[in-house]
Amino acid sequence: MPINTNCLLTTVKNTSGGTKKFGFLPPHGKELASNEELTFIGDPYDGVNRGERVTSKRHFDALTASLEAEDLDIISTPAPVLYDETNDSSHILKIDVGALYAVDGCWIDPASSSSIALDT
Repeated sequence: MPINTNCLLTTVKNTSGGTKKFGFLPPHGKELASNEELTFIGDPYDGVNRGERVTSKRHFDALTASLEAEDLDIISTPAPVLYDETNDSSHILKIDVGALYAVDGCWIDPASSSSIALDT
């Protein structure tokens, strides 16, 4: 069975109120209908750079402008992966009803999954 990799993806949503072309979205720009979402691998920064080693200031500035204009919303990004040396295990961060948790990564078999509430 293939592993789940949803926690390694970014999802953005067109909140402009109409169909809009976002030239900076991977892989080569995307036109999104009103409220349409797009999911891609990695975080938004990597997505707008399309895996290039050199930062595209033009694409990053366009992302920033779209966020400031409220034409685009970031729905989710990859969760940070943290390694617990004592328990020899990796976890990601998750929030639910304002409580922050360390949980097993999405790629871990749910039958053996665990979570740890963090003090806030």
